[in-house]
Amino acid sequence: MTTQNSLNARFQRALEAADLTVDELWLRYFSMGGEAGRFELDAYLNGAIALPPIQHDVVAHVINERLDEIAPPRAPYSDDFMQAGLESPTENGDEP
Repeated sequence: MTTQNSLNARFQRALEAADLTVDELWLRYFSMGGEAGRFELDAYLNGAIALPPIQHDVVAHVINERLDEIAPPRAPYSDDFMQAGLESPTENGDEP
């Protein structure tokens, strides 16, 4: 069962993984239509105030976009090699 605490913990882990300062997060949040000020956002992130659900969703979206930006490279599938005109991932002699 998903609890408030587990969702809050997931949010905090995602925020930490995004590796954004409050200023960087606020700038992205504001540019996406977020309505809270920088100090309100900081207070929200520290649990001092609540934001309306739609504003939380904007913050979550900004964090998730950042996580997409910094995600490690994904491993190519064999189809990717075939589309590049290679027969197999090790055709050029490189070992995996």
